[in-house]
Amino acid sequence: MPEAKIIDTSIVKPFVCSDEYSSKMLLDDAVAGAKSIHINEGTLKGGGSTLPGAAHAAAEIYYVVKGNATIILDGAQSQIGPGCVVHIPAGCSHALVNGSATEDFVLLTVWEATEHNEVYSQRLAAWGKSFKTIYED
Repeated sequence: MPEAKIIDTSIVKPFVCSDEYSSKMLLDDAVAGAKSIHINEGTLKGGGSTLPGAAHAAAEIYYVVKGNATIILDGAQSQIGPGCVVHIPAGCSHALVNGSATEDFVLLTVWEATEHNEVYSQRLAAWGKSFKTIYED
């Protein structure tokens, strides 16, 4: 049986996806030591966006931690802020636009499995693994 885990998110190294967006892998199969859901902490810088957006082969869930943003789901715009949960079904085009020019927008993204998370593969290619701390180069 795998051991329980506590992850101190303040020491997880962010993977820089673009000048505007970075992602911290908080939980995956490797971190959990067993099959697990995947949780990332995403940070969208002030004034940033993820336009033009993306659609994935599997569902994704967002949980907003900090800030306000416009989320665009299959062309429909909605405002989201702390405490909001967004279910993004498979195939749904989605993008975020930070509602602040200066403050970061922070959310948790939840995935069912590794193969559905493109940033996971990018981390592996760049780092040779999915998870690093700030103490690793």
